[in-house]
Amino acid sequence: MIHSIKKFGFSLLSTPKILSEKNEKNQLRTKIIKYSGRLLTEHGNEICPGFFKKSSKSFQHADDPDWIGYGDISMSPYDTAWVAMIPSKIYKESRFSKDFSLAFPQCFLWLLNNQDMHGSWAGSGAAGIVPGLAGLLALGLFQSHSGEFFETKLNDLGITIVQFIAIFEKAKNFLQKALNEWKLDNFDMICFELIIPYHLSALAQLKEPVVFDFPERERILQEGQRKMSLVPLDKIIILAKSQPITLTHSIEVFSEEMDLSRIQNKDFQAINGSYGSSPAATASVLLHAQKWDDKAFEFLEKIISKCPSYAKGHGLVPTICDVGLFETIWMMHSIAELCLNIRANKKINLKRKHILTKKLLSKNLALIKYLSALNKEHGGTIRWTSWDNKIPKDADDSTVCNWLMKKFDSDGAVDIDIIAKAFYNGKYFITYPNEFYLCYHELIFTQDFIIIPERTFSMSCNVHAINLFVSEYQSSRKVELEEIIVTATNFLISQREKDGIWFDKWNKSPSYVTFKANNLLLSLQEHPNICTKLGFTTNKVLSDFCRKTVDWALNTQHADGSWGEPSNIGPGNLEETSYIVRLLKTASKNWSDDKAIKLALYNGRKCLIEHLDESMMDHGYFYTKQPFLWIGKQYYTVPKVIKSSILASLWDD
Repeated sequence: MIHSIKKFGFSLLSTPKILSEKNEKNQLRTKIIKYSGRLLTEHGNEICPGFFKKSSKSFQHADDPDWIGYGDISMSPYDTAWVAMIPSKIYKESRFSKDFSLAFPQCFLWLLNNQDMHGSWAGSGAAGIVPGLAGLLALGLFQSHSGEFFETKLNDLGITIVQFIAIFEKAKNFLQKALNEWKLDNFDMICFELIIPYHLSALAQLKEPVVFDFPERERILQEGQRKMSLVPLDKIIILAKSQPITLTHSIEVFSEEMDLSRIQNKDFQAINGSYGSSPAATASVLLHAQKWDDKAFEFLEKIISKCPSYAKGHGLVPTICDVGLFETIWMMHSIAELCLNIRANKKINLKRKHILTKKLLSKNLALIKYLSALNKEHGGTIRWTSWDNKIPKDADDSTVCNWLMKKFDSDGAVDIDIIAKAFYNGKYFITYPNEFYLCYHELIFTQDFIIIPERTFSMSCNVHAINLFVSEYQSSRKVELEEIIVTATNFLISQREKDGIWFDKWNKSPSYVTFKANNLLLSLQEHPNICTKLGFTTNKVLSDFCRKTVDWALNTQHADGSWGEPSNIGPGNLEETSYIVRLLKTASKNWSDDKAIKLALYNGRKCLIEHLDESMMDHGYFYTKQPFLWIGKQYYTVPKVIKSSILASLWDD
């Protein structure tokens, strides 16, 4: 039965079912807005207490001795193992076994108490190799340093020699099995070609040497030697006086090649005491430099004290000391999409908008003003740490930051020339400007820089850069911008796999970069000149190209509506599901009558909604129930970034 209601000059025709669906939709919208506002509030207060009540120019922490950075990132068994290696200051100065003790015994005990069933500290397979090597080295160094007092020193920590040997042997057995199965060509972690050879060498030099023989051994050692030969360490130390370098982030792998005392200065050490925003790199200086480093020690003490209880299953220190602006920019990238959809919805009266929505838009703008102020202060490009000036600026954070300014901050100065000069190489966008890259190419010497091309490029970085340049396309410099857009997009297209997906160096899930790339390509339908130069002579030709990616998404959905690697909640996980839902949301606008897309989208959103409250409210959810997909020296997770993607994916106009 259809009810006709006339009131205040308009009529509403509906059925009870339609009214129910509308109420559910409105309730979900309200919940999304509430959770988004809560996320921004939590994040802003981490940057600075009372963030939303202060000026965007007031958040300077350079003179704050207690400031160590901000952000929610997973703990790291690899970095925890490195901190566990550090001997006390007394032993470092005396070198007598009787004086041996650990600077951070809690990290050593974490290794002994948290070995998993495989003998690893990071699961089975290749993902556990790097943390496993570091963990085994920490155990071996303890035995070497303590010498004839080995059993006594163990007993002082409440550990028996039987327990120690069992853990040590189990780790060895895991590593031998994992290394036997390991394929170098299928593995890509930060600096792994140097990290793995370093640990193999250090283990072989223990008082009781540990040597692993495995099929890829000679190849990885040769690649490590080749890569090391490309790194002129003396020149790097000079270079660091004039520009930040990424190499500091992995300085631990050079401890056999150089005296780390040479980097104990303001050119390498951040104001907070860390090196390269890496606990492992910071630990290596305390372990290998000739003199004790009080600032580094105090910094590690602080980050251990801040380790949340729900994260301790993965270690006591994070994989990155300060996730800072990366978290802000990546979280805002998704929330901004949500805010743009709210602003574009003509059914929502901005002047009479719900108070929660007004607060959300206000907080969104405040954070973008903060980014805009930092971007200006840093000269138009930006780095991923909150204030550590020893980390180079990068294309990913710079382009997304400038895109956010372009969309929301009319006072923000977006300078495309600065971005192009710093990151565009004539073919695609590189991650770091004129920077030291550890790879297999010959060095290129210039008057001002030592440049080694990137070993692998980032496709997501290129998508973000192209999006920024497309947003500037209507300017007076249309022809010049068009050339860069077309060249970089052609490169992006050339990197698509046969099944319609892309892979990226920063996230192991193809869904992360694939949804971004496909959505970008479909957006180019608004620019026929660009499409023609790309070989897409009509919108149908472009749609047909993008359809292959959509079909991949449709064919890989799990029965419960999720996508991706298995998690504790089912055959897929929320992070990858949110990415594919965002891909299908765009696809549904291009194939509006496609029932398969509608069904997959409905089931995907249903899966996310089912776990929405728990994933937003449980602080440990992404530590304990979801896989780690982000790529560093090991896999890690960034909960706030994932939460923002989930919220953006669920918004439905």
